[in-house]
Amino acid sequence: QQQRAPGLTLLSHAHLDLAWLWPVADTWQAAERTFRSVLGLMQRHPELHFGHSTPALYAWLQQHRPALFAEIQETMQQGRWEPLNGPWVESDCTLVASASLLRQFQEGQAYSQQHLPGWEHALAWLPDSFGFSSGVPAICRASGVHWFCTHKLFWNSTNPFPHRVFRWRHCSGDEVLALMSAPIGTSGDPLAMATYSQQWQQSTGIPQGLWLPGVGDHGGGPSQEMLEQLQLWQEQPLSAPTEFGTVRSYLNELEAHQGQLPLWRDELYLELHRGCATSRPDQKRHNRTLERLLLEADLAQALSGQQPSGQEQWRTLLFQQFHDILPGTSVPEVFEQAEPQWRQARRLSRQRRDQALAALLPLKSQQQQQWWVANLLPTIQGSAVVRLPSPPDGQTWCDHAGAVPVQPARSGGCWLQIQSSEDVGAQRLVLGSAAETSAKAQGEVSLDRDDNGELWLSNGHLQAKLGPKGVEQLQQRRGDGWGEPLLAEAMALHRYGDRGEFWDAWDIASDYTGHALPMRWEAEEEQLESGPLCTQLRWRGHCGQSPLQLSVRLQAGSPWLELIITAQWRQLHELLRCEWALNQPGHFWSADTPGGVQERSSRPRTPREQARWEATAISWLWGGTNQAGLAVLLDGPQGVSGNNNGLGVSLLRGPTWPDPSADQGWHRLRMALMPTTGSWHHAAVAAQARRFRQPLWRHPAAAGPAERRSWLAWPNPHQHWLGFDSAADGGLQWQTQNLSPCRSQWPAASGPWQIKRWPWGMAQSS
Repeated sequence: QQQRAPGLTLLSHAHLDLAWLWPVADTWQAAERTFRSVLGLMQRHPELHFGHSTPALYAWLQQHRPALFAEIQETMQQGRWEPLNGPWVESDCTLVASASLLRQFQEGQAYSQQHLPGWEHALAWLPDSFGFSSGVPAICRASGVHWFCTHKLFWNSTNPFPHRVFRWRHCSGDEVLALMSAPIGTSGDPLAMATYSQQWQQSTGIPQGLWLPGVGDHGGGPSQEMLEQLQLWQEQPLSAPTEFGTVRSYLNELEAHQGQLPLWRDELYLELHRGCATSRPDQKRHNRTLERLLLEADLAQALSGQQPSGQEQWRTLLFQQFHDILPGTSVPEVFEQAEPQWRQARRLSRQRRDQALAALLPLKSQQQQQWWVANLLPTIQGSAVVRLPSPPDGQTWCDHAGAVPVQPARSGGCWLQIQSSEDVGAQRLVLGSAAETSAKAQGEVSLDRDDNGELWLSNGHLQAKLGPKGVEQLQQRRGDGWGEPLLAEAMALHRYGDRGEFWDAWDIASDYTGHALPMRWEAEEEQLESGPLCTQLRWRGHCGQSPLQLSVRLQAGSPWLELIITAQWRQLHELLRCEWALNQPGHFWSADTPGGVQERSSRPRTPREQARWEATAISWLWGGTNQAGLAVLLDGPQGVSGNNNGLGVSLLRGPTWPDPSADQGWHRLRMALMPTTGSWHHAAVAAQARRFRQPLWRHPAAAGPAERRSWLAWPNPHQHWLGFDSAADGGLQWQTQNLSPCRSQWPAASGPWQIKRWPWGMAQSS
């Protein structure tokens, strides 16, 4: 005897990608048509409830269609239109830095609470993003969100995700309730609804499910025909009984089952779309540059006594982090229209930063005989080699302690070595007499050939054996000698065929390693720089029809060896990777992700571990053992991998859909190899990666003595600066994240700030 399917709560929906197979301008038109259609249906169907995201879309309506927005607000106050918000847009949650993802949620929450009153905004609606880092629960809780909703994990290509509703916990203990929702873009098909209802009950033991009827992807929402179909089947004896409601009321009922829900303590890795970290590297470059400029500008304004005024530039960044823009999976018009927006936001952010610094430092607009060199974001202490104009004959550059080491630069100017503090501050360099004895360079660079004719590049921290394909061996300084060799074989740039996946720009072919293609390299290296402060060599080669250059650069006192890869990329459906085989790969490899650090097995045993053969790293990855490890610092994000052989980074692809020329053109990619003793946190890899990615600010200075100024002391390099949020009293509170498994020690006062609150690792100080 057949039984009637369990009941379903209905909330009509119209999933609307802000950009995908259409430009952003089409999205606004689709949203307006969809929302007017829904409001018309609500007049004819008083039972209809509708839910939609996102704050960025509502803000556009508020500015450009105020009458329509007011009508939507009125319907919200009636409880029939539900804002499904959370972050500013339905963002990517694996490619953005922790500061950006936190700002996504804070900006979305602030807008929702201010302009969409009458609703409790404790919900993150991300149905279509391509996986979620393990740090998302902590970021949710830091912004007042305790429910997380997605559907995307049901897209897994290998292992079905085991839960439909569960508790998702961060390593700090922060926890959210997570719902794997019904499919988006569905109809009122009674068979599909009854099937889903039975599956839901069998999987969870909870009788009432949630169904989201409405045409999606490019808007649409519910239709008259769909609503009539739902009414027609409502009283049928075998169909699932339905009633319109809200997601919030449905989730409130689920909270009664919280104690019985399964617990998930891992990332929500999507076993699909593994190429998103590599496609369209230009978008990733724009994103990381603007992320840094915004943090620099906000901190400079705060230090100069101003309120940070970059909300519009932040919103530009957050919008471009939408899950089909930043991953590079939209049509070319999307990126053509994004280009001037990226440029304008960068220009305005630089202006804000430099104007704020002009209030802190005496500056000159033209090149002078004195320069400021500033560290504008907290990092780690160490020596730095910077380039300034060449001093006149008979003069040399000096800091507050006297003359500094100087080396002529091949492309103009000169290299000089200074000591860079972990604090936020600046130092003025002045010209002095060349007769003054300059300090000896710390960790001088040397380039030598041994008795076998092999080329070795070294400084006080590391030495590298160089050969026809670049780095052949790497060792770390241990006392008066060198540690054990890190590489089992020479570093390799590999070229693979990358075809056969339906989602072209999204997916790397799972069998790419079986389609290796040849590469050609010239045997002789070119020496671009030579001296005690900076030595750089270059190799030329070809990847198919694409000319490549690999430059290896080592600077005095640097704990890393920099790799610069440039390419005029012309390949289609190919994958360029850089791989390092390690002598001691260790049991785990680690990489930073939004909101934390993810450790993965180097020897995957379970099917779920084996499916994670390509992941995303924001700025570094590390592999090895406590005795001998290798960190790869990235100017990322990049697609990365780790296994029993070693580490790898995906550099370039060549998809042709939906953008036929996605990765074509000139690219410059930077990485660095840093030998380590101890694990990644003992070696302060995260702090070194920040230092690698954050260039020192330089500007001509007004006349004055050589000096050093410190604006913000930073006693713990494991604390990562995340920017500002508004305090309840109208002031500012800054936020940091502890990227170490150890507790963080911090003084009660740091410059002009006093510690007021210190939850887990995202600390707020006013």
